[in-house]
Amino acid sequence: MLIEEEISMNKEMINKIIKFEVKYIPKGSKGSTQNKLRFYYVAYRRKGIAKGLSRDQCLKDAIDKLKKDHPKFEPMFDKDFFKIPKKDFLQKLTKRIRSLTKK
Repeated sequence: MLIEEEISMNKEMINKIIKFEVKYIPKGSKGSTQNKLRFYYVAYRRKGIAKGLSRDQCLKDAIDKLKKDHPKFEPMFDKDFFKIPKKDFLQKLTKRIRSLTKK
């Protein structure tokens, strides 16, 4: 019985963490892509906690999933709370690294 209590306490703590974090992703209108982002974030974060992934990585994964079907989607989230590098930055960095390795 102690193991069951420990598991449910862990689930309770995970739920509290996710509830706290999802506040930094604003709600959208009913059925909106923004609301799907919140839904996906919760799902990815729940699995991510078990895998040791950061909240930033879980949000990035959720955004990437949504962008496959909605390429023009501009996600809204607190950029001070979630630290996700802009795609342009990553593209520039990758280009720069490739140019350096070719020499």
